Amino acid sequence: MLNLELISKKIMEQRKQKGMTQNDLADALFVSRQAVSKWEMGKSLPSIEVLIEMTKLFDITIDYMLDGSELSDHDYSSMFMQYPRESVIYHFLNSNHLNEDIKNIFYLLTIKERKQMIDQLMSKQICLNEVALWPYLSIDERKYFIGNITSKSMDHDLSTLYSMMSNEEKMMVNRDGYRTMTYVSNSKKGEKS
Repeated sequence: MLNLELISKKIMEQRKQKGMTQNDLADALFVSRQAVSKWEMGKSLPSIEVLIEMTKLFDITIDYMLDGSELSDHDYSSMFMQYPRESVIYHFLNSNHLNEDIKNIFYLLTIKERKQMIDQLMSKQICLNEVALWPYLSIDERKYFIGNITSKSMDHDLSTLYSMMSNEEKMMVNRDGYRTMTYVSNSKKGEKS
């Protein structure tokens, strides 16, 4: 059953968060100010069409509006179902939890979106740690990353990834005399190599 009091509080709360007056909201939704006032006093409910427009305007879900359930900031799967992809990715890229949340979002991205994120990481446009991302990259994405870092002499320390690399990836890092790793000899002091 719908809780009119809860819905009225949500409408008022969201309107105020957007810095809107009742008149502003009425104009945005093409209804009267009196209708907005009745919603906020819990005397009536907006139509489903108006509710949908309101959720778009406030950038919230209909579930949140009707029953108060909120999406977790880390539930990217649900966010992708309820918000435009660009908004969800923007939310992720501007969060303070990139390294922790990469596991929750990367597998949901398209190939193009994944490549864009890798490019942003390589150009240091995002503060994502390579070690956090590495386990979620496909073989082709890993090769793309290593190839770009080594061929363009980008400022990345691949030594942090070395223990996670396959033998083929390690060879890519060291091919053509290009060295990003420092090797420590196993020979003891005084022994001749």
